[in-house]
Amino acid sequence: MKRVYFLSGCMLLAAAMAARAADDDWGVLKKSVASARQLPLSGTYLHQMSGLLETFRLYRAGDGDGVLERRESLDGPPREIVRTGGDVVGYAPDTKSLAAARLSAMRLFPALLPDEIDGIAQSYAVRRLTGDRIAQKDCQWFELKPRDTLRYGVRLCLENATQLPLKIMTVSPKSDVVEQYMFTDVEFGAPRNRAVLKPHYRLSYPMRTLATQVPESTAADIEVSGLPTGFRLVRAMKRSLPGQADKQVRQLIFSDGLVMLSLFVEPMMGDPRTPRVSSLHGVISTASGHQGDMQFTLVGDLPEQGMSAVARSLKISRP
Repeated sequence: MKRVYFLSGCMLLAAAMAARAADDDWGVLKKSVASARQLPLSGTYLHQMSGLLETFRLYRAGDGDGVLERRESLDGPPREIVRTGGDVVGYAPDTKSLAAARLSAMRLFPALLPDEIDGIAQSYAVRRLTGDRIAQKDCQWFELKPRDTLRYGVRLCLENATQLPLKIMTVSPKSDVVEQYMFTDVEFGAPRNRAVLKPHYRLSYPMRTLATQVPESTAADIEVSGLPTGFRLVRAMKRSLPGQADKQVRQLIFSDGLVMLSLFVEPMMGDPRTPRVSSLHGVISTASGHQGDMQFTLVGDLPEQGMSAVARSLKISRP
């Protein structure tokens, strides 16, 4: 009997220690979110996805709402992305390059995790992995592993002193790397020459949403169910289609704390759309289909098989 009590006590102690370690790991990730957005630095990083490899130079100064950062492409279409606090603007010498800047601004490394990560634990487990060395700096690997097979996992190597993400990989349910960012060199501290924070190109485009948000009770006049565990409605609005100001589309944005999933719903016009799923850009997939007299489009950071499963389980109705 004493042996049984002893083993039970050991199991309880081990469980308590594991829970405490997980809490500590979540605390480290919270610190990394702040560093990824606000730590003054100068560095060069690589972005690799779908056979494409790009190089960017990043400069950042200030803190809090006063953060000012500028990144410029070192290859491919010439473009710059400037962030002032929460406002992001793309710059380029021509319209084609400006379109490339809009794509680059969709994911601004190293700030790939959301501002608030408290809700992530419902859909992801955190695990501390091995140590590493990247850009001549020691770092520790962490993994955010989804609790289902519908989402991507994320692995981050955080610099030991500042918790700045030096490398971030997005991995498929089969553990294949589908996208990654990595510093090749980085220095902490604001750049001495403030001129590097100013854009050089003439054409510009504000990246923040231009849609007019309406009260949620009006915009969310449809009910949606069947989404994977953890997804919650975070915003609802109505948007006008480009060149069709009189035609409005409902947009509902859902999030599990890490992934953003946009649902666009509009009245059926003509023949129903043929359901389809495809990769849009990097880790972003899209799916379309119809239900009743409504047609829908899903866009989000999900694998194609995950997006396909969501489209099949999605239920859209009017209250």
